[in-house]
Amino acid sequence: MLTFDQAIYHQSALPDYAIAETGMLQIRTTLMLSLQQAINQQEWTPEEAAKALKQTLPRMQNLINGEISRFSIEQLIQLLTLIGREVQVSVTE
Repeated sequence: MLTFDQAIYHQSALPDYAIAETGMLQIRTTLMLSLQQAINQQEWTPEEAAKALKQTLPRMQNLINGEISRFSIEQLIQLLTLIGREVQVSVTE
């Protein structure tokens, strides 16, 4: 489950936009690592993963290589859903 605790960030001296960016990066990182783990568990080659997830090979290589800036949260959630993973979002105070 993805959990984002803003209390941690509000105690810092970071401006609000930096806090938001940090939170988004944390979420994308968690999603990408989960997707990479799922691909590894399936023991798919990059070509097999691209076919299963309906992506181009270069796009799949971006994912496998951890090029996080190339993927939005929505894209990562869609890919996790295609691979059969359930994504839950939790917001805490």
